[in-house]
Amino acid sequence: MPAKATEPVVTLVELWQRPEMLAALRSRNIGHVFRLIRQYAGFSQTRIGVAVNLSQGKVSEIMKGVVQVTSFDVIERIADGLDMPDPARLTLGLAPRRLPAAGSQPRHTPSSLPSDQPALPASRAALPTRYLASLTSASSRSVISGLRHVLTGQIQAEAIMGPLLLISTIQDQVPVVGQVCQVTRGADRAEALNFASELLEFRGWLHQDLGDFTRATMWTNKALDYAMELGDQRVISYILMRKSIIATEVGDYGHGLGLANTALTNSDALTPRLRAVILRTRATANAHLGEAADSARDSEKALVEAIAGMAQSESDRAPYCTPAYIAMETGATRVLLGEATAAIPIFEASRSQWAESSQARDHVLFLTRMATAYAIAGEREHACAVTEDAISRMQALRSSRVTAQLAALRGHLAQWSAEVSVADLLTRLDILSEPFSLPAPQPQGDR
Repeated sequence: MPAKATEPVVTLVELWQRPEMLAALRSRNIGHVFRLIRQYAGFSQTRIGVAVNLSQGKVSEIMKGVVQVTSFDVIERIADGLDMPDPARLTLGLAPRRLPAAGSQPRHTPSSLPSDQPALPASRAALPTRYLASLTSASSRSVISGLRHVLTGQIQAEAIMGPLLLISTIQDQVPVVGQVCQVTRGADRAEALNFASELLEFRGWLHQDLGDFTRATMWTNKALDYAMELGDQRVISYILMRKSIIATEVGDYGHGLGLANTALTNSDALTPRLRAVILRTRATANAHLGEAADSARDSEKALVEAIAGMAQSESDRAPYCTPAYIAMETGATRVLLGEATAAIPIFEASRSQWAESSQARDHVLFLTRMATAYAIAGEREHACAVTEDAISRMQALRSSRVTAQLAALRGHLAQWSAEVSVADLLTRLDILSEPFSLPAPQPQGDR
């Protein structure tokens, strides 16, 4: 083989920024990526194949569309072999470049890092690098056990104060978990995959609650990759439900409904709480689509399942899905359907169940939605009273979902702004809402 064919594939950063390349990366069309590299960088199929550890024939089949690359491991290997920069990796749905093994030289200068990722001092950067290089299959069990304790605390903290202060700590754990999944074999691999899917799904949720739906989708997709390899129907269905919520929140209601339907495909394999949380997700998508009867039917079924879930002994990823939670979501769907008056008794019936809740964000969200329903129904006194209750519970919470609901509530309360008491309440809402504003998502890289 000529020496030139074995040389690394080195491309200009501008190639990865071309619109057609970005479109190919978003759709994970590896054949088109190869064609663009050959077109603009002039590399042969043989040279591409050597770089990504594929035969020339296989590269040819991929470029022609005869073979589709769907394996996550192969896609990641291709990204590494093509020396893909971090913004391109993120567009493809991959995590940023892995840290190099201890003692190796970095392939990129610090200037190639995303602008919002300042380089660590060499003494600090070397520590995680050496740690990652030292991980083995034998050490993976203790690492996952330790990180699971940390994640449990982070999930509890996030329910109280929101995502803003947790996102960076979760980010630091991702490469560790990725390395554990690479080196773990045997019976421990299932636990590693299970934890990886949970951590990355949680990271997706943090980005979603920060209002960054691009990264929310990316990390939730990565979580689903791990779940599919794990093959656990409950985990797969839960993450499909999370994808459904993201799709619905960005306005793609039909896709959100389809994902919820897929999550319920093997509903007999799910716990009652899982069925409940997926049914309420489908009810919300149906409400956005104006399907009132379907939404009501799903909400009723969700409540039945949530009540059954109070007695279930099996653990799952939806311990928050209580009857009170389902009632909150049911009331919200009624408001979406223009039935605020019908939503009020639903909210009131479950209000007392939130008194001792550890889900501070959901409790505040419940109160702001309830106050909004009262305001839409024209019941000023009740709307103001519930708003006062919500204000007293906000404390250090930061959440884009709560911020959006506060804005909607303020808009409905403004109809009584001529009254002194309401004007004072609006002023306090404005003062309270200002620090709730979250930083705009960065245009490149990852946080």
